[in-house]
Amino acid sequence: MVNFSKHLVIIGLLTLFTQTGGVLWLLFLPAHFWLKKRMGRPWKRRLLSAFTFLVFYFLVNIFVVPPLAKWQCGRVPLPVFGHPNLKPHHVIYYCGLNHHYVRPEVKATCERVAEKLASKYPGTRIFYLDANFPFFDGYPLEPHFTHRNGTTVDIALHWLDAKTGKQIEGAPTALAYGVSATPLSGEVDLDEKCGNWLRNIEMNIVQHFYNKENYQLDEARTGEMTRLFSQEKAVRKILLEPHLKTRLGLGRIDKIRFQGCKAARHDDHIHVIW
Repeated sequence: MVNFSKHLVIIGLLTLFTQTGGVLWLLFLPAHFWLKKRMGRPWKRRLLSAFTFLVFYFLVNIFVVPPLAKWQCGRVPLPVFGHPNLKPHHVIYYCGLNHHYVRPEVKATCERVAEKLASKYPGTRIFYLDANFPFFDGYPLEPHFTHRNGTTVDIALHWLDAKTGKQIEGAPTALAYGVSATPLSGEVDLDEKCGNWLRNIEMNIVQHFYNKENYQLDEARTGEMTRLFSQEKAVRKILLEPHLKTRLGLGRIDKIRFQGCKAARHDDHIHVIW
C-alpha cells in the first residue's frame, strides 16, 4: 500500500509539473521493478532507477514529444539552443519541464521581435519564461490562470547592473519571476487598491535571494521590446502593471493592459497573448 501511494504521488507531481512525466513514469515502472529485484542495496537501486528514468524522460521529451505535440494540437517548442537572440531563462526548468510549447505563429513572432530588438540593441537577447505544455487545449499550467492553449508567453524584463550601468543577461534570479520593478515615488501603486496578498507572493519570496539594490530596470530595452510585441498584428494584448506602462512611455498603446487585481503582479515580466 505504501509503495502504491508513493507511485501515485510521483505520477501526480510529474503530471502537475511536466504534463508528460506521469505517463512516462507509468511506462517506466516495469523497468523500475526489474531493477528493484536485481539491485541489493536500496540506495543503489534508487540511484540507478532515478538516473535511468531521467535518461528515458529526456529522450522521449526531446525526440518523441515535439512531433506528437505538433500532430495533436499544432504546438511547437520555442528555441532552446538554436536561436541567437531568443532563449529560455532557465533551460532545465522551462524546457526540461515542457513549459516552452506554443503555436507556430507565436514562435515566429517571438523570433521576429528578438531579431528586431537585437538589431537596435546589439547583443540583446529575449528570455522567455513559462509558455504552455505540449498537449491538449485547456490543460492548465499551474499556477497560471492562462497558458492553456499555446497562445501565451511570459517574457523576462531587461535589467542593468546598478553600479556599472552594464546590461546583464536576463533577470537576477534563476526563474525571473518575482524580480519586480516596483512603483517609484509618485507612480501608481495598486497594492493598496487591490488588497490581495497573493499578488505579491512571488516578489516576497524571491527578494530573499538577491539584492534588489544591485539592479535597475533597463527601461530602454524593456520599453522597446514591449513596443515591438505590441506592433505585431497577431498579438492581441500584453499584460503589464500600469506604473510600468506609463514609465516606459507606452501609455497610448491599447494592447497593453492591466491584468487585474486577482492575478500576480506583472512588473517582473510581460505577459504576451496571441
